[in-house]
Amino acid sequence: MNLQIIKKDGSKENFDINKIVRVVTAAGLHPDQSQNLAQIVFEWFQKQGKSQISALEIRNKVIEELSKVDKFAVDAYTWYEKTKDGETNQS
Repeated sequence: MNLQIIKKDGSKENFDINKIVRVVTAAGLHPDQSQNLAQIVFEWFQKQGKSQISALEIRNKVIEELSKVDKFAVDAYTWYEKTKDGETNQS
């Protein structure tokens, strides 16, 4: 089954486990932890029984799993997601 992410703007892209690995590693996880967390998210997505899921649902699952591993990484990931979406004030 080809798994797709429905982005905020309605566009779709194929699920890429490596994107999760990269961003949670950048948030502070060890690469092995990042790979494990990404695999958990991937397996969770597969168990949903859907071929498409929103990016927000993926973000929420990543945050849920990160909170089990590293509070600092949750904060860094959340900050990154907000700045990526332009949600922070720019001075």
